[in-house]
Amino acid sequence: MLLLAACSSPAEPPLAASAELQPPDRLILRVSAATALEQAELTAPDGRAFPAQRLVLREPPQPEQDNRRPGVILGGSGGSSSGMDAGIGLSLPLKNPFAAERKRPIAAQAEFRLPPDLLDRYRADPKAWMVYLTFGNATRGIPGPAPE
Repeated sequence: MLLLAACSSPAEPPLAASAELQPPDRLILRVSAATALEQAELTAPDGRAFPAQRLVLREPPQPEQDNRRPGVILGGSGGSSSGMDAGIGLSLPLKNPFAAERKRPIAAQAEFRLPPDLLDRYRADPKAWMVYLTFGNATRGIPGPAPE
């Protein structure tokens, strides 16, 4: 008899982006993705490109340590008519060796400096702008997120 089993790798966290305008001339883009952001570029509707002036990465927090430990439990009970009973229990916490660890997103912040008139245009129509994000060898373009 031949048995086959298939396991899927854990789903990668989705790409999430938000924007914040800081007058007079800054656009802050916050990105959360499965891999580290290496470059960011903002492209205006007229084709002008603005590379990020500053890029800050925040590594995901380390996973919590598993504090479960083996243990021994002693117990007993007794009564006037049932006599005495004693018992010993053994606890062996097991972790599923086949469970894949869930990937945590990596947060990044890209800061762009724009002339005040362009910052106003972004505020008026962010979806007309494109943000190009580079993760390793892959570049992904997304419409500009609406400012918070």
